[in-house]
Amino acid sequence: MISVFSNRPPTLEINHFERQRLLRGWEWAWLAAGLILLLLWPFIVNSFWLHLTNLSLIAIIGAIGLNLLSGNARLVSLGQAALLAVGGFTAGVVGGQLNLPFFVSLFAALITGALTGIVVGIPSLRLKAIYVAITTLALHYGVTTLVSIYQAESVKSAGIIMPLPRVIVELSQPRPWFYVLAPIAALVTVAALNLQRSFVGRRWIAVADHEVAARSAGISISKAKLSAFVISSAIVSLAGALGAYYEGVLTAETYDLQLAIVYLAMIIVGGVGSVLGSILGALLLTFLPYLLDVLLKFVGIVLSGGSINGLHSVTYGALILGFLLFEPLGLAAIWHRIRNAAMLWPLKYTPLEAKR
Repeated sequence: MISVFSNRPPTLEINHFERQRLLRGWEWAWLAAGLILLLLWPFIVNSFWLHLTNLSLIAIIGAIGLNLLSGNARLVSLGQAALLAVGGFTAGVVGGQLNLPFFVSLFAALITGALTGIVVGIPSLRLKAIYVAITTLALHYGVTTLVSIYQAESVKSAGIIMPLPRVIVELSQPRPWFYVLAPIAALVTVAALNLQRSFVGRRWIAVADHEVAARSAGISISKAKLSAFVISSAIVSLAGALGAYYEGVLTAETYDLQLAIVYLAMIIVGGVGSVLGSILGALLLTFLPYLLDVLLKFVGIVLSGGSINGLHSVTYGALILGFLLFEPLGLAAIWHRIRNAAMLWPLKYTPLEAKR
């Protein structure tokens, strides 16, 4: 029954719900179109761009893991390359030398990464800001030294040759790899989104915002920080294991400090604390060096290998500085503004749902 005392015509309420239903319908339509494009992507692009896509999927997993620690818990880490090395060499030993199955190696990398997170997390419990970063930097040099010694003394070669993993079919080409990496990246993305909304993620944010207030609310500061290190390290190690299998050869020289800086740039450019930002930043910085090379060739500029690597480093630095100065929330904020503008057009006001 419609109340006669209502000051607003009932049609407005109906239109509101109709509009909500229409928006939801468009969201499902876009989701279906995205899934179809994802399934057809290996048949649309050539093998080179598919290879870059696979590298970006591995980078997405690692960037999400780092962003949970540095973005949500706000514990700055420079040990990303070390955790990738932990995952990679765990997979190398378990899968490459012990010849255990692919998923056993991935599980072992998760466990080893979580244990490494405990080792580096415990000394960081009483530290803040730059001192936590120094602790993770010590982890970087410690792990890279250990894997270098292991490679030199135990492997007796330039690196560990990884076996071809098998998931229904043998993963020897970029196309079957894509159909394995994409679901894993999707699962990690969904898990991270739900983790941010859970009591665990909210506890990280509360501790990061104000430790004294969080402690007054009954939150254990030590458990919050340690759980952030453990979960983040496990996810990053998973990315390292996947990268080792995908590349086929595992060498200690791969995990240098520049790799850690690249991952840090991914979350700064993409958006600190945002899962979407991790995805956008990983995609951009994975494809960026090759896009720069294409641009240089197009304008007729020829550079040596060292100069090209230097140009890539300068570009990373410029991107970090530019986003810190002009768009601290990263690509995720730009995407949200574009999405809201599309939702509002041609209206002049901002509805409540567009502010979320």
